[in-house]
Formats: sequence, structure tokens, C-alpha cells
Amino acid sequence: MDSNGTGDDTTEAPRTTPHLLVVGATGALLPAVRTATARGATVTALARNATALRDLERGTGGAARPLARDFEAPGLREALSRAARDRPFTGALLYCPLATPATVHALTEAVEPGRPVVLLLTSAHAAPEDEEGDAGPWSPALLPAGARPAPGCRLLVLGWRARPEGSRWHTAEEISGAALRVLDAVPPGDAVLGRVRPWSTRPSA
Repeated sequence: MDSNGTGDDTTEAPRTTPHLLVVGATGALLPAVRTATARGATVTALARNATALRDLERGTGGAARPLARDFEAPGLREALSRAARDRPFTGALLYCPLATPATVHALTEAVEPGRPVVLLLTSAHAAPEDEEGDAGPWSPALLPAGARPAPGCRLLVLGWRARPEGSRWHTAEEISGAALRVLDAVPPGDAVLGRVRPWSTRPSA
């Protein structure tokens, strides 16, 4: 109710600026960082390339905060805790196909419970066990339980794009767009970018 007692109080509660953790921020998810910061989000960008991260910070007017480190190096949890000290992470996009399970767990646990975390998986996770397995459809529901590092984590399996002249892998723009769509999806769910069947159409390089 407003001060005049009319009940017409249009004052909105202050909105929290999104703070995303992005791993792979100078590669496959670089366009996602640029899109998210253009929308007003703050991004903690984790990558090994300090020079590329500084360029990204300048290019986003400081909205992308560089976190230059090898995610397998000791002290990851502490570094993530410091990065989120003044503003907790409200979501994450994680492309780290070479990370150990322990590292992936540390990354997902850095985000507040209940907030969206998207883990990008390579097409290798959809590889058929035999020729018969390549005949039917495939979905992330067929992944083993261990593929999901935490309950509620959303999975994006990166397939390929089929063309008459031959299949190709997706571009960073396509990967980033799909990752953001999974992050924003309501209700939440897993997804496949492109196709993973037939396996024989998978690009060779």
C-alpha cells in the first residue's frame, strides 16, 4: 500500500545483477560472455590465457572479471570463493572437457544452491557402445548418472551440424547461444546441440 492508502504501490524491489561463472571464457564460450555482459551481467571469466582475459575485460568495460588460472591447480575453491565474496554466483556455464570430476564438482559447488549451472559435454559422451546403439535416437537421459556432477545441473551435449557437403563442428557463436538458452530455460532441462546420430556422420577433425 502506498503512503496515500490507495494500495497502488508500484515500487519494485531492487533487482540483483546476475553474476555468472564462465569456464572456457576465451574459447567456445567467449561469445556467451560478451552477450551476458551486454545484457548487464557481471561475469567471472576463468581461463588460462591471462592476456586474452585482460583483452576481454577491456572489451566488456570491466564487466568480465578475469580469473586467470589453471583450474586443476591447487586452490581452486579458495579462488572461486574470493571471486564471489562481494556478489555470489547466480549461475554458471562450464566448458572444461579435460577437467577431473573433482574439479567439476568444485566449480558447480561454487554456485548458490538452486541456481542454474550448465555443463557442456563433448560428443564423445554420446558414443555408441556397438553398431546397434547407433541405430536409434539418443538423448542426455541415456547418460550414466555420473555424468551429472550435482543434482539440478543442466547438461548440454555438443553434437555436430550435418550438411550435404559434410558434417562440421559447431562454432563458438552456436555453442554459446545454445549454452545461454539452456541456462535461461524454464522449466530447466538438458539439451543436445545438433546431432549425435548416426555416429558415422561425426566429423573426423
